[in-house]
Amino acid sequence: LIELLNYIQMKKMRLFYAVAMALFTLTFSSCDEDALQSLTGGGDDTVAALKEALTIGAQVASNKLGAENGYLNDEKVRIVMPEELQTMLELANTDAGKTFLSAVGADAFIGKTLDTLINRAAEQAAPEAAGIFADAITSMTVQDGEAILFGADNAATQYLHDKTYSGLQTSFGKVVTGTFDQVSVSGHTLNEAWSGFTTYYNKVADFKSTTGGTLAMAALKIGLNKAGKSDLYDKINGIQHVNTNLGEYVTGRALDGLFTKVADKELEIRTDVAARTSSLLQKVFGRLD
Repeated sequence: LIELLNYIQMKKMRLFYAVAMALFTLTFSSCDEDALQSLTGGGDDTVAALKEALTIGAQVASNKLGAENGYLNDEKVRIVMPEELQTMLELANTDAGKTFLSAVGADAFIGKTLDTLINRAAEQAAPEAAGIFADAITSMTVQDGEAILFGADNAATQYLHDKTYSGLQTSFGKVVTGTFDQVSVSGHTLNEAWSGFTTYYNKVADFKSTTGGTLAMAALKIGLNKAGKSDLYDKINGIQHVNTNLGEYVTGRALDGLFTKVADKELEIRTDVAARTSSLLQKVFGRLD
């Protein structure tokens, strides 16, 4: 009797599951596309939310880096000096280097001022970045919003970087180079300071091959070796005329800083409910929770 009752119960359960699955299939095969998208998050909504998050990130990045010392005092995005400038400053900070530069007549370049000016130029240009980024984001075609949404913490920013970086170098580059005659420190604009520096740097490059330069280089080698800076001598010995395009250099580093801040904001939106400031962001990024 017990076995018979168990058999009947099993048959009833199988019938229940069969009917339930039939109803489920019938229901979802007849519902419209919008209903199905609402269950999966919605492809259009996902793309729209990703673009909204990137636009917010670009605005925040533009505001932060466009403030006074936005680049200069932020070690994460501060624009380091071009290699030529770093080499000359390092040389000028040694006794042997000071003697050498004096012999060249190249001891008056304003290296520290240039360091400040380069970052000031990026700060001056940053407020214009939000609009340029917004245009790039709007025109960007996102092929797989779901993969980006459920990807790395900076997946959307990296996608934007890969799709728009070269174009941004051109559009944002015009803004950056436009600041070179506007920013000024100690009475020098960036263009003036860079021109002065390259003149002195090129003097060093030319001086090495002269008779006096050969003797000066020999004395420099002895002095730097005593100071434990033989690697610096190798740098000086190998320098040629300046080949850095300052506009491209500052633009590239400024863009890197902006993308860093956009990624920071993306991470915040992904992980902090309070950062999702619209119903769309709450709906789409809430799926990550």
